[in-house]
Amino acid sequence: MPDVSVQRLFDENQDKLQLNWVAGRAGAARKVPVGSLSDPRSGLIAHLNLTHPHRFQVLGQMESLHLAQMDESTLHRNLDNVFSEDLAAILITENCPLPAILQEAAESRGIAVIGSPATSSTVINLLRHWLSQELAEETTVHGVFLVILEVGVLITGDAAVGKSELALELISRGHGLVADDAVELYRIGPETLQGRCPPLLRDFIEVRGLGLINIRSVFGETAVRPRKNLKLIIHLERPPNGDLSQLDRLPHTHQTQTILGIKLPRIVLPVAVGRNLAVLVEAATRNFILHERGIDSTEQFIKRQAEFLATQSDSAHE
Repeated sequence: MPDVSVQRLFDENQDKLQLNWVAGRAGAARKVPVGSLSDPRSGLIAHLNLTHPHRFQVLGQMESLHLAQMDESTLHRNLDNVFSEDLAAILITENCPLPAILQEAAESRGIAVIGSPATSSTVINLLRHWLSQELAEETTVHGVFLVILEVGVLITGDAAVGKSELALELISRGHGLVADDAVELYRIGPETLQGRCPPLLRDFIEVRGLGLINIRSVFGETAVRPRKNLKLIIHLERPPNGDLSQLDRLPHTHQTQTILGIKLPRIVLPVAVGRNLAVLVEAATRNFILHERGIDSTEQFIKRQAEFLATQSDSAHE
């Protein structure tokens, strides 16, 4: 994803916020780099802050009144804080007037000033959401990303392990496809990853023997989802020599996988002849939902077993 320029922010949000150029049009080419969401040096967008500057400083009625009450020397001293090195643009909301000294500084320093009749809170909320989508750190992983029981599930595994065939079975059972083969993941929050599909691959899934299938055309609009937050990773793995008996039947530890600095729960499903993987993936997703609600099936069984053994021990001593 390319860095976000002030010009692109203006173009893509002009109609929603009735944006207009107020000053510093030369600053339209300034860019905010992808990954800025996690930059601790400056905030992204908020009301005017002279001590902790933001990349997009917003001036509403309160901020404009505060600046108007400053004498000229005080205002001059604060200009360096307003025009920090990371400043991308200034947004004037609620049709507030732009102080002449601020306008001159914006023109001389090449900082765009954009106006909007909308309230400060409206501008901040809308642009923060837009920027969080456009500036998120990203990576591309190999797998199939599905929406199963409204949970974003990434299915991974070696080539030819059966990921796409499994996805097709799950889609036929009413679940949704986000992306096949290449999944774009974006860190849109401190603990949130969102998965999307590259535009070239959107709607399509490749199944060996069948070729490319347009899921939207075959299964309908509801079978395809544009994006979803990733919550669970299910990894398909062939056991050595296909021997399932060597696997731990009751794993006591929960596996995780880290993507873009975020830990995600990971379940390994052995692949073998005769196993109904679609049913197993649905069951794993249901179990994940229960676990999120504080219900752990393994712990429940271990607790019941311990209570049973304690009861047997008490009976033996009577």
